[in-house]
Amino acid sequence: MRNKRKHVLTLILFCSLVFSIRAQQQHPYLFFTPDRIATLKEQLKSDKEVKANYAQVEQVAREALKEKNPYRKLEYLALAYQVTGEKRYADKIKESIRQTGGKETLEAKDMLNREPAWTSLLSTAHANHQMAIGFDAIYNELSDEERKELAQAIYKIGIRPTLHDWLSPATRFHAINSMGHNYWVSCIAMTGIAAMAVSNEIPEAAEWIDMVSRATTDWANFQGDILQNKPANFDNGAYYESVSYANYGLTQYLTFRLAMQNFNPRAEWPERKLFERAADYFMYTCYPADGDYLPSLYFGDSNIAANGEGVLKLLWTLGFQKTDMLWYLTQVRKNQAKESMPTDTPMGLLYTPDLSAAPMQPSLSLSVVYERMGWSMMRTSWEKNTTLLGVKCGHTWNHSHADAGSFILFHNGQQVIKDGGNCWYPNPWYREYFFHSQAHNVLLFNGQAQPQEQQYKGSMLDGSLHHLTDEGNIKYILANVTGPTSRYFSKNHRSFLWIDDVILVIDDVCSHEDGTFSLLFHPDGVSRKNGIDLSVVNQQAAVDIRPLWPDYLTESDFEHDFPYNLKLKAHQGPKAKKTDEMETYYSVTYPIKAQSVKFITAIILKDSPTSKNIPQVTRLKGDDLQGVRIAKGDKITDVYLNTRADGHIMHRNSCTNVNGWDTDAYLLAFSYKKGTDPAVSKNILEWFIGYGSYVRNAHESIFDSYTKKYKVIR
Repeated sequence: MRNKRKHVLTLILFCSLVFSIRAQQQHPYLFFTPDRIATLKEQLKSDKEVKANYAQVEQVAREALKEKNPYRKLEYLALAYQVTGEKRYADKIKESIRQTGGKETLEAKDMLNREPAWTSLLSTAHANHQMAIGFDAIYNELSDEERKELAQAIYKIGIRPTLHDWLSPATRFHAINSMGHNYWVSCIAMTGIAAMAVSNEIPEAAEWIDMVSRATTDWANFQGDILQNKPANFDNGAYYESVSYANYGLTQYLTFRLAMQNFNPRAEWPERKLFERAADYFMYTCYPADGDYLPSLYFGDSNIAANGEGVLKLLWTLGFQKTDMLWYLTQVRKNQAKESMPTDTPMGLLYTPDLSAAPMQPSLSLSVVYERMGWSMMRTSWEKNTTLLGVKCGHTWNHSHADAGSFILFHNGQQVIKDGGNCWYPNPWYREYFFHSQAHNVLLFNGQAQPQEQQYKGSMLDGSLHHLTDEGNIKYILANVTGPTSRYFSKNHRSFLWIDDVILVIDDVCSHEDGTFSLLFHPDGVSRKNGIDLSVVNQQAAVDIRPLWPDYLTESDFEHDFPYNLKLKAHQGPKAKKTDEMETYYSVTYPIKAQSVKFITAIILKDSPTSKNIPQVTRLKGDDLQGVRIAKGDKITDVYLNTRADGHIMHRNSCTNVNGWDTDAYLLAFSYKKGTDPAVSKNILEWFIGYGSYVRNAHESIFDSYTKKYKVIR
């Protein structure tokens, strides 16, 4: 009862404040504010780029005049009216709002046939947004009767169904737990903007604005749950549903916050702090490169050109101003993806910051892990055309695919190992291929990894990432893929150990019974078997994928005499977005049925497709050891996987000796100059200790800890 009274008091105060502000505020006050329009008009006098961008906006507006009901383009008509004052634009907005308000619904029949009927979805949300902007922009052109008429039209077709389905305590049936992803915030936030637009004409709007404000706060703060099996929405500013849906959801949310700031500068924003690092997520997931667009990691239902342009521009306007954000905005190409905010759109024209202070590179670290949502990015540099490795191992559901443990690799300006991607959701290939493990760079047991129902029910046991290490030329992260693949695997651990120009992918797996284990690789570009390698060339970028353990590929195609070598097989899958075309991906299969196996695969980064200056990567053997030697120039690096340290027997010590060094480490790597003795410590250039408590010999101790750690020592 006390909380209810407190809420009622808060609502009364909020409504009083809204009425007070409303009495002082003059339309337009949502986005096309007088100061923004004045600045634009001043720029149009002398700035050629602004002139060109505005000309494109007005061209869209002129084309919209010819349409029967351009309700999706009202922001273009609105800006053209504000700049030119031409009555034809205002008349078209009035006509469009009347026509839209006269409809029974904006939603598809299949949604209306649900029980209960879904009467308000994204079409309604977008209409709320556009009608609000249009109404706000032409408000002073309207008579009192027209204002009331159009406000009621907006309420009838847009606000009322959203209140019914999403907000009203008496009727709503959606909860954040069931629909609380990007859909939720779009439907809710756009209604809030519409409510602000009609607040003079409909007194109840103050209560609706308060509802939306509280609902968006709950959405931002949502920490996930057990019964509905949903993860937290945000992890240190990052959003788990993908780059594309992070951009969409956050753009919708921040657009509401911007309207709220313009409408009521004194409005509280309790969850503001959550978004202090939201821009970092888009920067970490991008790959600066020459070309027609800024690529980004596109796990799940994203696409390679998706970006956070709109998010960063809105964040900047709302006071989150770090110069790194300006760097990012200089990298995004104009109109490279939908749902952006390029400078030839109304919002982009008015809300793009001055980019002249953009740094050459951001000040961010080269590697990051979002542990809660299971994404990691490691790169060699923030310069263009370098190398970026993205790893995903988190929750699976809806837009987040069955790709725990998968990775994407960019090198020398191109993608060389890609994700299978996605297609339009009604396309049968979406549910039959793209969502599934087979479309990703994962490990299969008897052709399976994650169960199909995780697409709908979610992964009850999520994947996770651990022990990110980045010490320049040595980087490491461990993906625990066991949970989401536990129907088929009793252990599924994938390590990425990146040393100089070689990325070692180490798969340590066990199943519940004997069967067949296979690695999947989805190359981008031209790929072919080349001796013991799968070679990939994509324009100037090239890598060799070399399986090393438990054996090499058969060097020739004469498989008959080498029955125990790993087997490479080409498969066909539909192309993302072009499912009438097929493309090749590969499996690398261990031909011996087993319950436990340890794969080590080297991805060798080449300077160019024809480069001869590449690392020589070979196998090393030892007692209970699987080793790899990386040799390039005068530098040699030996890497050992200690099979005693994998925890397969309780209380078993993992003591072993590697080249005269005693250790209990799971992984041990050390570099030395060619011709020197690695058993002598002064010859060691650098060490990587992966899950070890000591490294020593009879003469000295290199590392000692009572618990096993991950560490680089130079």
